[in-house]
Amino acid sequence: MLAIASTWRTSLALSFALTLTSAFAASGCGSGHPDLTPDAVRSIPAGTGTGSAASGTYTFRRVTTACSGRCSGSVSGFPFSVCDVGDSTDDSATVTQTDGVLVIDISDTPSLYRGGIDADGSYDVGAYATEFGGDVEITARSEGVFEAGGFVGTARSRTRGVVEMQSIDCIGSYDVSSLAL
Repeated sequence: MLAIASTWRTSLALSFALTLTSAFAASGCGSGHPDLTPDAVRSIPAGTGTGSAASGTYTFRRVTTACSGRCSGSVSGFPFSVCDVGDSTDDSATVTQTDGVLVIDISDTPSLYRGGIDADGSYDVGAYATEFGGDVEITARSEGVFEAGGFVGTARSRTRGVVEMQSIDCIGSYDVSSLAL
């Protein structure tokens, strides 16, 4: 049973954000995050970039800098948390730039980020996913800049839903960096 709870906690924690980030109906958060709604993260426009300079394989590091809202609970008596300040996650990703469109495919949940990159290298990407049969929604958004050899930026995620009759509505903030492989 402990292994199941540990796997569940790991899965939910990994689901939390963007490895460029990663995140979502309890008290405190409400609708005060219009940039983290499912529609907002799925409709980020293309930027002014040209070419494919940002394309490649990268290693990403995400460090949790803040958590707010209802971010923890328990399942069958085992505590879980979807956001823990100081946590660090390393992952790899495939980045594809097609002119002003930027797509980041990462092995985390949510896994596919889409958005735009501008001619000056600044980017804005977002992602959406669900877990537990749609009972939990995760949105994530990352903004920053592509510089020679990597990305540097911030990310925020919102994890919202119900797990075993417990409401979760958690906003996570992250520092994000990457290096080309």
